[in-house]
Amino acid sequence: MKQKKTTLYLIRHGATDWNKEGRYQGCTDIMLSEDGLAQVEAMGKRFQYLPLDAIYTSPLGRAKQTAQAITDVTGIPYEISEPFKEINFGEWEGHTIKELTEKFGDSYINFFKDPFNHPLPGEGSFQNAADRAMVGYREILEKHKGESVAIVSHGGLLRVFLVELLHMNMDMYRGTWLTNTSITTVEIAEDGTTILMTLNDKAHLEMGNLWQDGDKNG
Repeated sequence: MKQKKTTLYLIRHGATDWNKEGRYQGCTDIMLSEDGLAQVEAMGKRFQYLPLDAIYTSPLGRAKQTAQAITDVTGIPYEISEPFKEINFGEWEGHTIKELTEKFGDSYINFFKDPFNHPLPGEGSFQNAADRAMVGYREILEKHKGESVAIVSHGGLLRVFLVELLHMNMDMYRGTWLTNTSITTVEIAEDGTTILMTLNDKAHLEMGNLWQDGDKNG
């Protein structure tokens, strides 16, 4: 008998000025830049063609703006999911890697090299962030078993979540990347088997560039 799968679309929010400047955002509530607004509009259009039953988003503004783009296309209202809020980096937020290295020295350098085994201000540890994301995941899975759900969150939190969800080696945190508005698709079978179907799908951004080039040449 064929199992009924649950599909999760894991979406990183659109770009912000702090993304462009390479600053840790964490729980600081930064809104989308002009580029980010264009990105989320392109991403939202993809959900004209994808099955979708529910939308959940981090409570931070940049994520809600991204979720709204899907709501605008589908008519499905988004719901807030606190467990999918970005990792809290405490006093590190607002700083670039260079600034953090200069200001905090080894405490930051050791974390940067091996983030799962060194503490950070705010959240305390990556494991704490992974644990709360898993709480949110189980709540959504229980409520939407057999359905398709979009979860709009953040690059750091989603990568930590994927390591935990897919039982990856911790090194995979550094071995993966999620572009702004990328869609990562995970399918969960009724028996709990979890399969990564796509990672960092950003076709909507790539096609947008192709269309712009075509307009210039045409």
